[in-house]
Amino acid sequence: MKKAAVLLASAALVILLSAALLRKPEPNKLPSGCNFYYWKTTLEFGKTDKALADSLGMKRFYLRYFDVDWSPSLEMPVPVGKLDVDYYYNGIQAENMVKIGDYEVVPTIYLVNRVFEKNFNTDTLAARVSRKIAEFNSTLAYQITDFGNDLERAEEPYDWSLPDSLMPYNLFQKRISEIQLDCDWTPKTRDRYFKFVKAMKKANPGMTISCTVRLHQFRDREQAGIPPADRGTLMCYNMAAPKDPTTLDAVFDASLVNGYLKNGDYPLDLEAALPLFSWGALFHENQFKGLAAGLSELEVKGNPLFTPVSEGRYRFTQDTVFADVYMRQGDIVRLDEATPTELAELSELLSKIKAVKNISFFDWNPSKIRNYHVDEICKKFNR
Repeated sequence: MKKAAVLLASAALVILLSAALLRKPEPNKLPSGCNFYYWKTTLEFGKTDKALADSLGMKRFYLRYFDVDWSPSLEMPVPVGKLDVDYYYNGIQAENMVKIGDYEVVPTIYLVNRVFEKNFNTDTLAARVSRKIAEFNSTLAYQITDFGNDLERAEEPYDWSLPDSLMPYNLFQKRISEIQLDCDWTPKTRDRYFKFVKAMKKANPGMTISCTVRLHQFRDREQAGIPPADRGTLMCYNMAAPKDPTTLDAVFDASLVNGYLKNGDYPLDLEAALPLFSWGALFHENQFKGLAAGLSELEVKGNPLFTPVSEGRYRFTQDTVFADVYMRQGDIVRLDEATPTELAELSELLSKIKAVKNISFFDWNPSKIRNYHVDEICKKFNR
């Protein structure tokens, strides 16, 4: 009898643990407010970041967990470029860092389009991606979630019979109600990609599965198709080829926006992501040489290394190594970035599209958030 009782108790515990690990929150409504993407390779979120986020009323972080690319040697999709959370030493948090558990975290996975040019089992990939997300959630649960405060704020009782080691994981899991898939699919790859999206929904019951939608996919929806997702994020940037010397502005070109958005409404509810990033496209005799990430007019205007040629274009005044690229005197750098006025006007335009329910920003950059007056853009859109 005792042996039977022990076996019964063990089985009950296994069921309890399995239920806790598999429990998924109900899909939530898209929160209003200033939401942001975090696309850096290392998670660094300090006290000043949190103060700024709170002042903006930020509700959610689209946190890039990892990418998925095709491995020629393994002949299969593999995870690459996992987000590094390295500001802990032996489990002790650095003094200037704070936990971001107060915000809703949306695991965001970038899938390289060439993956879907290959032949593989999409159900298997969905299972592996879902498992990798769960593993990363387990890691983040102990590093970005304020476990003690979670228990104090809990709106429902938790099963205190569960091992302590599982408590932070389960609490963190309760905050995650969405997974976002980011892929610039093409008419050639859309069927396999859409099949993968459906497989992710099947592998994550009760979870919202969202997809990013490029501007050309929004405009050319008959060719691109509509992803079988619960909702989407319209990426309002990267409007032209950065390597083309005739491109006016690869990040944001106001003259192209109306053309991309002319089809109006969309079958999915959308959040529109606006750009808070810039780069300098480097050219030698009209040949693309590389990108200088983060370069903006503030660093170029008045710098003796450059002389203005035309709007957004500057000429190098001397031979130099710039952004790890050897540039000669007379070579050109084209600045690709939106202006604060352009983002405000884009927000006004997006507010007239019924499918666009909210706006977000790509990506978290405190200096640009202030310079672009993001708080005013959010207030204007949501009023």
